[in-house]
Amino acid sequence: MPAMNAWLLDFGNDCMAAVGTRELLHLVDAPVTFAVPYTPVYCRRVVSWQERLLPVMDIATRLGALPRSAPFLAVVGYQQQRGEHPQFGALKLACPPRQLAVDNSQACALPEQNGAWRELAISCFEHQGSPVPVLDLRRIFGNAPRAQCQIETGAAPSAHDTANEES
Repeated sequence: MPAMNAWLLDFGNDCMAAVGTRELLHLVDAPVTFAVPYTPVYCRRVVSWQERLLPVMDIATRLGALPRSAPFLAVVGYQQQRGEHPQFGALKLACPPRQLAVDNSQACALPEQNGAWRELAISCFEHQGSPVPVLDLRRIFGNAPRAQCQIETGAAPSAHDTANEES
């Protein structure tokens, strides 16, 4: 039996991607998230995890889908450079991830219908006849525009912005 080496992530809206087995660290069921004002729609929330506030990325929305609530969050880890302490982020999921065994014979081109995959993925493989991009977490979280994905000081959030419910 081949070794499982990827997690298949379902973001909803027929949007799927994968990460390596060591990159997915924790699955949060029914997460409580908090709004961050003045941020792009795809990174508008944070979650508290192990005494840290993590950015919550909505990959489906980043690819053009309408924002919607997510019943699960995948806490992921990455390093900007080898040997550094890990960094963390969270991805909105429509359902729990599934483990897969992937090998080089499954390599394929990124989906052409959405050019945003070039900014989000490092490679791609075929699974059950469909391309599955492999997320580049370092690029997704590490190179996000800091001014857009952090709370701006001096701005008082409205009651709507601070609600725990997903918008």
